[in-house]
Amino acid sequence: MTATGTGTTAARRPSGATRVIFIDLARALAVVLMLYGHTVDALLAPAYRSGPLFDVWQFQRGLTSCLFLLLSGFAFSIATTRHWASHLAPSPALLKRIRRFALFIFLGYAIRFPVPSLFGLERATDAEWRQLTGVDVLQLIGVTFLAMQALVLISRSRRVFSVLAVALAVALALLAPWAWTMDWSNRTSDWLAAYLSPNSGSLFPLVPWSAFVLAGAALGQIYARWGAAHHVRYANRALLIPGVVLIIAALWLTEHQVALFGTTPHSYVPGNILLRAGASLIIVGLIAHASRGIGQLPHVFGAVAQESLLIYVLHLGIVYGSVWAPGLLNIYGVTLSPWQLLPIVIGLIGTMTLAAYGWNWLKHTHRTVAWWTITAVVSGMIIRLL
Repeated sequence: MTATGTGTTAARRPSGATRVIFIDLARALAVVLMLYGHTVDALLAPAYRSGPLFDVWQFQRGLTSCLFLLLSGFAFSIATTRHWASHLAPSPALLKRIRRFALFIFLGYAIRFPVPSLFGLERATDAEWRQLTGVDVLQLIGVTFLAMQALVLISRSRRVFSVLAVALAVALALLAPWAWTMDWSNRTSDWLAAYLSPNSGSLFPLVPWSAFVLAGAALGQIYARWGAAHHVRYANRALLIPGVVLIIAALWLTEHQVALFGTTPHSYVPGNILLRAGASLIIVGLIAHASRGIGQLPHVFGAVAQESLLIYVLHLGIVYGSVWAPGLLNIYGVTLSPWQLLPIVIGLIGTMTLAAYGWNWLKHTHRTVAWWTITAVVSGMIIRLL
């Protein structure tokens, strides 16, 4: 399916034959924001980390992850809807999907691995263990996708799945102050505790960040049901209007956060989550309107959107470094001015775009070579750890 300016055009195109244009545009935007956001975060000198422009950048940077999670849930729903029946019972397609979700989790932990080999874990410090067990975006997406796949099996119906996804998203946002205040380390293992709050070193625990993925999945179901044929109505009724409502609700929650969630340090979280969700919906809604006159995007946009996982993994290694290789942070440190950062950001965006385009081409023209490449890389990482 794809987003078009008229319902007639959308109806003529075969289901699954084209991509959703405004989602590809939104994901491409999110990739650019992510690349320059992480680069600035890693390398910008302290002297430039203040003032109104920096505050605006901080808020925009916070929206980048929200957009990614929302759009990931949307893509999950579109892919699931196109082959809904094959995801309702054990099948090779379902097994392949589960393997892909598990790969997200594996890569997430591999990026955070704190020592050169598995044997080094015997001498790992508490800080290094926290780095390993902490949950980042890839673990969050992988585990949430597995949970949503289970939800598909349980609900059976697309409508029931949508309702349950929204209900769970709201519950996760509202339960965050309680979950973040709880000392999970005394109640469960460090690995599980990291998925429930940031207290164990997690950047994106399931509570409440899975709410964005679940909300995106519900939006994808709505689009699949009628949004593709009613593009403007979908942009207004499913994105822009709910976005404004969420921002109003966020302001109300923030004003009454103490009465609703107590005096805990985390009582602000539900309002903050709703504010980010509302802003993200408005951004996607505006992009949906702007895409009305676009019949087809250049392939590079689709390649960047499809290969956002590759871009995410590669750029983190390039910017921050890891046990696998040093990064720009190790080379320059937190020392650069905005003008010094500009060519680095442009070069990184260009390099990641070329990598995504090339890998996407290889996957679609030489699938066997692509499969063996992935197998070799993952096997090499495992051997390196051993």
